[in-house]
Amino acid sequence: MSDQPKSDADLLRESELFDVEFYLRKNPDVRTSGIDPVLHYLRQGARDGRDPSKAFSTNAYLRRNDDVGQMNPLVHYLRVGKPAGRALNPLEDDLRLVRESGFFDEDYYRHFKPDLPAERDAVRHYLRFGRRDGLDPSEKFSTSGYLRQNPDVARTMWNPLVHYLRHGRTEGRIAPRGALREPYFDALYADRWAQIAPMPVTKVAGGSHRITIVTDSVAPHSLFGGVGTAIILGVEIANRLGASLRLVTRTDAPDGQVISLLEEATGIRLEGVLELDQVSTDGTQRLQFTDRDIVMTTSWWTTRSVLDSDIPREQVLYLLQEDERMFYAFGDERLLCSETLAEPDLAVVVNTSRLLSHLVADGLPHLREQAVALEPAFPGEVATTTAGSGDGRRNFFFYSRPHNARNLFWRGGQVIARAVESRLLDPDEWRFHFVGRGTPDLTLPRDVQVEVVEGLSWTDYQAFVRTMDAALVLMDTPHPSYPPYDLASVGAAVLTNSHGIKTDLSDISDNIIVAPSTVDGLLAGLERLVALARDPQQRAANVAADHIGRDWAAATAPVVDWVVDRFGAVVGPRQDDGLHVL
Repeated sequence: MSDQPKSDADLLRESELFDVEFYLRKNPDVRTSGIDPVLHYLRQGARDGRDPSKAFSTNAYLRRNDDVGQMNPLVHYLRVGKPAGRALNPLEDDLRLVRESGFFDEDYYRHFKPDLPAERDAVRHYLRFGRRDGLDPSEKFSTSGYLRQNPDVARTMWNPLVHYLRHGRTEGRIAPRGALREPYFDALYADRWAQIAPMPVTKVAGGSHRITIVTDSVAPHSLFGGVGTAIILGVEIANRLGASLRLVTRTDAPDGQVISLLEEATGIRLEGVLELDQVSTDGTQRLQFTDRDIVMTTSWWTTRSVLDSDIPREQVLYLLQEDERMFYAFGDERLLCSETLAEPDLAVVVNTSRLLSHLVADGLPHLREQAVALEPAFPGEVATTTAGSGDGRRNFFFYSRPHNARNLFWRGGQVIARAVESRLLDPDEWRFHFVGRGTPDLTLPRDVQVEVVEGLSWTDYQAFVRTMDAALVLMDTPHPSYPPYDLASVGAAVLTNSHGIKTDLSDISDNIIVAPSTVDGLLAGLERLVALARDPQQRAANVAADHIGRDWAAATAPVVDWVVDRFGAVVGPRQDDGLHVL
């Protein structure tokens, strides 16, 4: 109780602003408890945000009167606020102020709040919930923008627009623009193509040599093919230069354990420091770089993002592992991709000489001078015995990735089904393994079940392919892709499809058979495949005579030489064990 001549309780009991019946009706717990409603409001109700009557809003009064402190809101109004001329119902005053301000557009507000019932008062909803929901009252005012600009307001309970109308504009504060109901084309473009927006970077002085690899994600499951090759090449360049290696991702945080997994699978060893970083397209996470970074990009979209940033193109190395134009139908994506591939004076490493020859012949002649080919290595152990499945049957591998259109899943499945039906692939002789993410549940003719294999680590995958006798790997691209190398190098017979200049791969291995992509062409290829698979001695002889690299250090050495020579201005001379080397 107060020490005032009239107690707070008596003050409320005599005031028409405390309606006992209203309070008990709105708070049945108080009625059930038998507690005096006035005392309940004084001791607990106000702290709970309960209203003493329809005419007085506890929370609205608190929002508008920062000096209430520990005093009961209604007591404050009766003793302090009313004598000072303060508003009895601030919410009603705020409603009138906002309605008359020209800053509230009901059609606009309902456009961004389509679930607001038609009978609900939109202005009242904005004043009660707009700040919490981050809604703007019109294009003239940004709720969240005003709070960001004015942290002192953000620390109070003021509605941002009400604060601006009552105080902010007379204090010279700025009303930031709200979201556009019909955004400018540039905003739509930026949202659609956020993936290739200029990378947010900051240049810093100093620093030592560093190889920075920019990719979407780095994790154990993403090491097959492209990402793994990029890291291997980055490690070898870093080792040559005595540099650190930095893995930079744009979607998920990078997983540093990939280095140890690669070391186990390939024998490479990073001699320097490993750094991990992440950068976002919205600018909240920026990438620091120095003039001694070589920045390796791993796709046309990461390349576009880096080239349009403040990183000089003289420091950019593009690792191109596919004719990426094939990812798209003719349209904007293909156009942007083609323009990036056609960038002049950009250093490019192309994965396989076949792909480089295809690109040069197919509209990118500048790569003849600006690119170097990388022939990958496959250091897996050769199977020492006839593979087989353990039950007397041979193992058949199908590279099954239905969500990657260029893998020709449906054509491959169609051919296998025909071959099983005709007993070209006799179920009594073969066990079928469909390898790849997203493979649907399916049964082949003659009620043949398949084993779906996915989620293998790199080392588990290497062990798995050594158990295969034959494989069908379809790739609608001009180079063989990695699985035919993986399988042929350990002694499996492999059938793949022709595409452009990819008509014969005997220069790589006689364990790889190439056939036309038609159903009849692939069925004829399967006849040759089955005959080779049944001859393990010939497959072993083909392995002994193949031209598949087994040593990543040797495979990358000429590329590293080219990079060091090409990036001489970035690399510069360095001291190593007392010797002056480049």
